[in-house]
Amino acid sequence: MSENLGLSSKIIESTKKKYARFRYTQQQLEEALTRITNNDLSINKASKIYDIPKSTLSNKLNNKVPWQRKMGPLTQLTFDEENKLADWILTKAKLGFPMHPEEVYDTVEIFLKQNERENKFTKGRPGKKWLTLFLRRHPEVTKRNAEIISKARAAVTEEAIRNWFTELNKFLEEENALDIKDDPTRIFNSDETGVMTCLKTGLILGPKNYKNTYEIASGKEKESITVLCTFSADGTDVPPFVLYPYKRMPPAVIQNFPDTWYIGRSDSGWMVSVVFFTYIKLFYEWLVKNEIRLPVLLFLDGHKSHINRDMFDFCREKGIMIFCLYPNSTHILQPCDVGIFGPLKKNWKRVVRKHKQASTVPITKQNFAALFKIAYDRSIKPTTIKNSFRVCGLYPMSPDAVDYSRCISNRRQEIAQQNQKGTTTSSLHDQKR
Repeated sequence: MSENLGLSSKIIESTKKKYARFRYTQQQLEEALTRITNNDLSINKASKIYDIPKSTLSNKLNNKVPWQRKMGPLTQLTFDEENKLADWILTKAKLGFPMHPEEVYDTVEIFLKQNERENKFTKGRPGKKWLTLFLRRHPEVTKRNAEIISKARAAVTEEAIRNWFTELNKFLEEENALDIKDDPTRIFNSDETGVMTCLKTGLILGPKNYKNTYEIASGKEKESITVLCTFSADGTDVPPFVLYPYKRMPPAVIQNFPDTWYIGRSDSGWMVSVVFFTYIKLFYEWLVKNEIRLPVLLFLDGHKSHINRDMFDFCREKGIMIFCLYPNSTHILQPCDVGIFGPLKKNWKRVVRKHKQASTVPITKQNFAALFKIAYDRSIKPTTIKNSFRVCGLYPMSPDAVDYSRCISNRRQEIAQQNQKGTTTSSLHDQKR
């Protein structure tokens, strides 16, 4: 008897209908409710079309529960806050900056701290479970981000770069900013570079058979100072931003610093989100001071960019449209890398070499900026900047101006064709013999 009861109990359990927690989106729910309210559909028909329980539709229409879809315990972020977060993730992905889950966790953690909200997360930080539920509530995020990530892993090919230009044009069209393409004063490229204070000098000359030929080092070995440079397609340079590894800026550094340049600091001396945001504010002030028409287009390298939520909102509000260069293509598409930083580094070597010949004082953080300015002023010319934007196809904006021979896939194809040609020629010679 007991065995039969046990068996029947199992049968009953296995035949129970299981409902998915969410089979519909908020947009589908609102559309269904609107069509019912407008007498386009009955509750029964809307339930079948949108796969929403009739009881849910009825309760919302009778104002027993709000139209906003809500099941289970309250989330840490409100409905509107989650929507803004989802919008930010999608917008960043659209601009070519797909977010890693850790970045999303950081964003939520910082937001709760800044707003002094109750934080129920373990150690005050969301984890995989929260992200899984968040993506379930916002399925459009998973799908859209997956597309961007797969693109980021793709090879750098001529087809991929041409598609990137198409996406750029589409973005400008959606933002009602196609006129930027014809205005070089509103097209910018910003990138950071590490400048070594102690450089390898190569060969040195001395007496024959005299082994003890030494050279005094120009600075501390392996010490590098980060410099962030920004240029516009009309040949203008924005004052450089020099970043020092200090917690407190020494007066000696400030005293020897160029008057028109920007100075910053971080504990490590590396560019981080907070510091980059500080620079973007300075960049905006420069735009206003120089009466540059807004919005402007700023191209960034996605691998080096440090975009947090506050900076994202600031740029949106002020009219700084950030667009990511195609992944792994800075040697093809980034003016800073293609034609500007090369001459700058060469002139820096000359300045270092001359300084060592004229002085026994090593290059330190205190005198770095003044010396680097000499190399900068010698290298940064309007014609150099304009040509760099031109060969990258960023102004005039044209994918046909790009040097596609620098694509690895194109090189491989050329080598294969040359090898095939060589093989064919050899076989013809053999036949003649």
